[in-house]
Amino acid sequence: MKKNKDTSSRKGGLDLVRVRRAGQITLSRKVREAMNLGEGDYLEPRFTEGGVLLRPVSVRAREPSAAQKAEISDVVNQERRKYAEERRH
Repeated sequence: MKKNKDTSSRKGGLDLVRVRRAGQITLSRKVREAMNLGEGDYLEPRFTEGGVLLRPVSVRAREPSAAQKAEISDVVNQERRKYAEERRH
């Protein structure tokens, strides 16, 4: 991720961001490119004394825990047994 790149387009400040319906905001292309952001990326809001800081975060799929894997396996095995029993009759 690129850091410390000047994204100012207004004299003395960063690009303005307007809050739209449903709280949506649009970041300028200049800001998105400077932060290497693309469609679908996640930003985490952090509240600071001066306002809100949006930080890019990595979101990944979670692996099921051992208990969840065991539960899934039990359900699958039960369904297999039911299916096998139904086919016998």
